[in-house]
Amino acid sequence: METIYQSLVAVEPLTLIANICNLFIQMLIIKKFFLDKIIAVLDQRRQAADKEITDAEQAKQEAMDIKKTYEANMLQANAKANEILTSAQKTAAERSEKIIGEAQQAAAQIKSKASADIAQEKKKAINDAKNEISGLALAIAGKVVEKELAQEDQAGLIDRFIDELGDQV
Repeated sequence: METIYQSLVAVEPLTLIANICNLFIQMLIIKKFFLDKIIAVLDQRRQAADKEITDAEQAKQEAMDIKKTYEANMLQANAKANEILTSAQKTAAERSEKIIGEAQQAAAQIKSKASADIAQEKKKAINDAKNEISGLALAIAGKVVEKELAQEDQAGLIDRFIDELGDQV
């Protein structure tokens, strides 16, 4: 049994030389018939891999360009939105100031009209009071002329005149 194992492990020069020659012959056959085809297949695979890498880089660059365009559009949209908001606030402020101004003007007109109406009513009331007083004075004068008054009659007449005047006011 040992000889079988020893023959497997032992190095025989003739077998070694035959194996080396066999290897060189196989290499020549492979080189002659298959090496060009193997190299062509490897080149095709390398070109396909390079093409896929370039396509991926181009797609990445296009995506970055689209992202930059999107970000620029978003900045423009934000700027425009802020501009519209500012414009709307300005317009609202102008409108509110205009409305407040109109309301204050209307209030001032109403107040001045009310003051004028009050003054007119006051003058009217004073004129009415003057007319009544003058009427009463004429009535008293007529009564005085009708009868000559004594001192006591005159005091009574004045008291009565004051009472009548107080009742009418």
